[in-house]
Amino acid sequence: MDIILKIIFALSIISFPSLAYSQDIITVKSDGVGNIISGGKSRARDMAIEDALRRAVEQGVGTFVSSETLVRNAALINDSIYAHSKGYVRGYTILNEVSDGDLYRITLESRVSITKIENDLEAIGLLMTRKHKPRIIVVIPEYHINRTIPDPAGETEIIKTLLEKGFKVVDQSQTINIRYNDQVRAAIKGNTELAAKIGLEHGAEVIIIGEAFSEYVGQVLGEMDSCRARIEARAIRIDTGEILAAGSKHAAGLDITQSLAAKKALQKAGLELGGYFVEELLIKWSSEVTNTVSVELVVNGLNYTQWIDFKSQLLASVRGIKAIHQRAFSDNRAVVEIDIKGDAETLSEELSRRKFKDFKVRITDFSANRLTISVSI
Repeated sequence: MDIILKIIFALSIISFPSLAYSQDIITVKSDGVGNIISGGKSRARDMAIEDALRRAVEQGVGTFVSSETLVRNAALINDSIYAHSKGYVRGYTILNEVSDGDLYRITLESRVSITKIENDLEAIGLLMTRKHKPRIIVVIPEYHINRTIPDPAGETEIIKTLLEKGFKVVDQSQTINIRYNDQVRAAIKGNTELAAKIGLEHGAEVIIIGEAFSEYVGQVLGEMDSCRARIEARAIRIDTGEILAAGSKHAAGLDITQSLAAKKALQKAGLELGGYFVEELLIKWSSEVTNTVSVELVVNGLNYTQWIDFKSQLLASVRGIKAIHQRAFSDNRAVVEIDIKGDAETLSEELSRRKFKDFKVRITDFSANRLTISVSI
């Protein structure tokens, strides 16, 4: 299943009463209006159809973009999407049309390509905007027959792929001095906390960390050297240590020298792994912006009895909270995961505005998926 269909699947579990899904096509009912005075009835009918098609596409865009984002990016969406509405419609049926004084009114049932809309919205970076443009750092040390490679081809290809899709990536020059150090080696071996620490030190929200290897295979076609490469990595959410995706890719390279053949193999493997991470991150983030997301909440200042009371008030009074999962409690410190429609910023705003019976809340720290508060009586 390709990237677009996976994203559509992640989004399609939301219920939209006016939309009926069929693979990558949605069927939408929409009304349009044309002014008869400005060009006669035939022209008014064409204007009404164009208006209805635009409104159909607007509904399609609405499956991906919140109303707040629509307002903030109105000009961009208008120029990129709405101005080309016909390009997203695969066909339509006229359900009703009537002249109403100076106006011509029409109702259409349109078949809109959700795939094309999503692809174009992705291209203009709206999904990144909805996720507050998370920054990614990529650290992939490379080895050819146990020798380190100073110019990492696989890492570079992953970064290029991310940038082409609109991701914000930490400059590769920042990783030169750490790529082969002990911390990175320990993080690659599975120390998720250390991997998150490396990302945090470089101002990122996600770290893609792993390693790549190439080896000589032999000569083919008389004078051409052949090499094989393997690259493997994990994408880790820095504030919570959650592994977002993990994968590996293999590729072969052929050139007149062994070093060039190894570089080609690493580039091919990096390109494939970069595409994989783009796909997995977009699916993950598309699901998060349309469904509930888990936010880690740390509550300081309450004994266990007080915490139970406060937790009940959270569930009862804070908008968007679907569930609270207890993870730890020690020394007046509770750690929970909250399923919420939104993110840590949304939760912090809700807690700041909310008045709790017998409790005062102070926000002390938050990141994209983690929030720390101090609660007093």
